[in-house]
Amino acid sequence: MNNVFYFKTISKIGGCESWFYYLSRLYKNMIIYYKEGDSEQIKRLAKNVEVHKYKENEIIECDRFFCCYGPDIIDNVKAKDYYHIIHCDYKQVPFKPIIHPKFNHYIAVSKLAGDSFKELTGIDYELIYNPVVIDMPKVEKFNDDKLHLISATRLTKEKGLERLQKLGNLLDNSGIDYEWDIFTNKQRKFVGKKVQYRDPKIDIVPEIAKYDYLVQLSNCEAFCYSIVESLMVGTPIIATDLPVLKELGIRNGFEGYILDFNMQDVPLDLIKQKSLKVAYKSPKSNWDKYLDNNSSYDSEELIKVKCRRGIYLIEEDIRTIKGQIIELKRYRASELESKDLVEIL
Repeated sequence: MNNVFYFKTISKIGGCESWFYYLSRLYKNMIIYYKEGDSEQIKRLAKNVEVHKYKENEIIECDRFFCCYGPDIIDNVKAKDYYHIIHCDYKQVPFKPIIHPKFNHYIAVSKLAGDSFKELTGIDYELIYNPVVIDMPKVEKFNDDKLHLISATRLTKEKGLERLQKLGNLLDNSGIDYEWDIFTNKQRKFVGKKVQYRDPKIDIVPEIAKYDYLVQLSNCEAFCYSIVESLMVGTPIIATDLPVLKELGIRNGFEGYILDFNMQDVPLDLIKQKSLKVAYKSPKSNWDKYLDNNSSYDSEELIKVKCRRGIYLIEEDIRTIKGQIIELKRYRASELESKDLVEIL
């Protein structure tokens, strides 16, 4: 195993989840380990690269070990080099940088994230921007006079809930005919009279491509996939003045409208004109320094699994009993393993 990536929890949506997925589309000589994972995410990852649910006390041997956030299994890893990925602006989050004596390399997803880490720890880092691989969706934008907004975010304080509410109030009082779809979790809080709350989607890029603007009013972002994805499909943004925007080449009045954190002087007259035309490329990612496609992994290969209990597999039209050994395609076995329905042998 050349390259092992570990993330304790792989959620249904999130920046790290996008990072994993885009890496898996670009490079094949990587193996992903996790402890808890959303089955949809695991399935789409496993169609690209090898994915394993970590077994208690399992020993992993590899050349390079890449860790996101908690290194809780690192003592069971035997590697030549240990990398910690810096995914956040540590000066803006309520937890400290992760330091472990085994880590001998640190990679930051932006200069902002890396500098915050270095300022607090004194440890230098390597900058490798997040990869973004977009297949341009074949969709048409809304074609009417209404202002169509989209957000994909948690409705929490750090993600700018109060600012989202203020923007909703401004729109409600402006007389602008608008609709605002917010893809979020079950903690839904009032933002505006014409806001519709929708369930999160594992791939929201085709949705974003339809709208006039993506709205992201967070306190801080170390990279922000939703903003970069939005611009890459031609949808301008309405965002807070996040320091990383300048680093990513995002300018007020060109790629969107950048608002101050106090939400003063929101340019509603300009926003409603929908006149911005966006042509944007994300910063080059240099993960090919470590990763390539030298892999024999085949997601369609049949492998043996042991059923943990009796289940009916709709995709295969198979009814099983506890302890039964059957063969499944690798990607399907990984999906069912994430649900603790089978054990990969």
